[in-house]
Amino acid sequence: MRKMSLLYKISYSALFIALGIILSRFISVPALFGLPFLKVSLANSVVMFSSFYLGPFFGFLVGTLVDTLGAILFPTGPYNPLFTIAASLTGLMPYLCYVALRKSHVEDKFPFVSVSLITLLNILLWVFFIFNDHIYSESGRTSYELYPWLKIAICIVSAILSIIFFIALYLLNKKYKDKRFSRHYKINLIACSVFLTYFVFKIPVGSAVQAFILDWEFLIILTVRMLTGFVTSFVHIFLISVALDVSLNFNVEGALLNNETFFHRLKKNLEAKKWGKNGRRK
Repeated sequence: MRKMSLLYKISYSALFIALGIILSRFISVPALFGLPFLKVSLANSVVMFSSFYLGPFFGFLVGTLVDTLGAILFPTGPYNPLFTIAASLTGLMPYLCYVALRKSHVEDKFPFVSVSLITLLNILLWVFFIFNDHIYSESGRTSYELYPWLKIAICIVSAILSIIFFIALYLLNKKYKDKRFSRHYKINLIACSVFLTYFVFKIPVGSAVQAFILDWEFLIILTVRMLTGFVTSFVHIFLISVALDVSLNFNVEGALLNNETFFHRLKKNLEAKKWGKNGRRK
């Protein structure tokens, strides 16, 4: 594979920015279920893919410009730079998380780590819905009553979504097992990176900004967005995996592949110095 040139990265960054703006401004579902803070968009898939494919700097750039240019060219309200912070982190963190996880060999412990994290998220969601009878906005002008049957339904749905998440991830692993993709990328690491980016950075930061601007409590926004995050995060993982698989046909060394090559060469050089030219340990 040939190395990715700067011109190549700039060209694809422009393409991803345009695609991200179209997806976020024209092909999205705003105010899902009548909640003003709940929006579903595939633009995050494009931004996170740019991080994996082009690297953290260009991912950061794509995330920043998708939000900034989208707000300027196609405004849906006054521009707020705080939303840009969440978008920028969405482009920056996937690559950094992937590299950090690969170095820590977390893939060997992936089943335990993923089950523990999702179980903890479920417990937090259940506690919130069980001990609250109403969801109020800050001013109390808007409220949603949480009936007992609704609480039970929400808890069951979150558990089912978690199970579906694991089954879908297993099938995705099975789909790419023993194929060219698995020799270059690790599905479990991609899933962990997207999951961490989404649930540790994107959702909490975005929820804090929305709580600051909208008339809703931070904890309510965070809880509802995490509940829907089970579905959207897997959609992102699936689309990013497919896109990375397709990108291998371009015969260009993406950011993650270049990182793998760099560390492989570094390890090989260190081992060569350690043993010396004669094969003897120094």
